[in-house]
Amino acid sequence: MNWTAHCFDRRLNRDSVSRAFASKEDALRQACDLMRRNCVVRFVKGPNDEKIDAVAITAWCKGRPTLHNCPLPPTSAR
Repeated sequence: MNWTAHCFDRRLNRDSVSRAFASKEDALRQACDLMRRNCVVRFVKGPNDEKIDAVAITAWCKGRPTLHNCPLPPTSAR
């Protein structure tokens, strides 16, 4: 099963396709990363032409913690 993220890269001013991922979740993580890099993610495409649109991808990303928005573990007072 191959999943790819399709986006428009504003820096390069062109459409782009990510490398192939074995799982849908990995492709969605890549799409989230591309969005953080100022790319416009159009959709994620999977086997049998299954597509996940930009609205669903944005919602998926908001529900998942990333290195940029996850809370730091509490520090212990000594």
